[in-house]
Amino acid sequence: MLRYLKIAKWRANKQFKQQQKSWQPHQVKLLSHIKSIWFNLNTAQKLYLLALISLAIFKLTWLCASITIVALIVEFWPKFNQLWNSLAGKALILVFYASIANFVLASASGIVNEVTQVSANHFNYTHNFATLLYLPPWTLGITLATLLGLQLILPFYIIVLLLIKPFGSDRIKFISQSYSPLLTALTRFFLATVVFVSLIAFIDEKPPEKVLNDIVNSFENSQSLANKSPAEQEQAIEKLSEQIEKKLPSSDNDSAQTKTFGIRLEGEDENTQTVRQFLDTKGYFERSKRLIAMFAYSYEADSYSRCKKSTESKSIELNDYEIIEITPDQSMPYGYQFIVRACESAGISATKH
Repeated sequence: MLRYLKIAKWRANKQFKQQQKSWQPHQVKLLSHIKSIWFNLNTAQKLYLLALISLAIFKLTWLCASITIVALIVEFWPKFNQLWNSLAGKALILVFYASIANFVLASASGIVNEVTQVSANHFNYTHNFATLLYLPPWTLGITLATLLGLQLILPFYIIVLLLIKPFGSDRIKFISQSYSPLLTALTRFFLATVVFVSLIAFIDEKPPEKVLNDIVNSFENSQSLANKSPAEQEQAIEKLSEQIEKKLPSSDNDSAQTKTFGIRLEGEDENTQTVRQFLDTKGYFERSKRLIAMFAYSYEADSYSRCKKSTESKSIELNDYEIIEITPDQSMPYGYQFIVRACESAGISATKH
């Protein structure tokens, strides 16, 4: 019996070795094929492949987004320089980023008005500071959105080039420099979408999955709403507004929430409380509003004024008869209280009714 077992084991080992030898040529061919594809890829395509691996295998969205941003810079920076060297390219780039700057200026003006409760014209330096805070996310977001739009157009552009090639056009050389341009365009579009979602998730401090679900749900709701009749659209809008009002906090909840801002831990000074509440605030834009309020109080407001004010407050003169008084108040949403008061000075007295 032991002899038969030894013979069976010897035959099994022999068959395994034979199968292993038969698989070796296929493994060598597969490895050589993978190596040939890898060496045919340019630097940006290799980075795109690494980004896909980090997302598919390691499930690291932030690493995938970081590698994709580097790959986009590597791929498009030479084209950006080539476009900048032409007169029409310079005009296009300047108009593009001037439009972004105009949107940022308008958005910053509205944010300053929301924080200070007065026009941003009275807070010139604070308006400039808000512009600097909002310029990076706006620029990066609109640039990524433009790249996503270009990825949608690029396959049609390649198809048009292929159609006009039989007529003697040499423009097809533009896409023959890279390996598999159509697959690269699809991969770039997918990874640029991942970067866009990751950017929104980073700004709002939400999981990327939740951001993606919100985008998909909003798109589906807009599509279903567009297919309805005008009467049904009005009813759907009314229901949506009612749902939003139900989700909004009531006045009692507002007062309770406002009181939570003023909670101070034992032994905690004003600066420590300000830093703690700043870190507790979620979202880039909400934190930016706190920074804008702090900048207006610390740098633009005057400690001394001809108008009467409290000692711990600072003020900015709106005109000859009005000032805005800024006081640190952690019970307020942004950490400071902005109140418009009449200017009481030696030459101007308060009007009594």
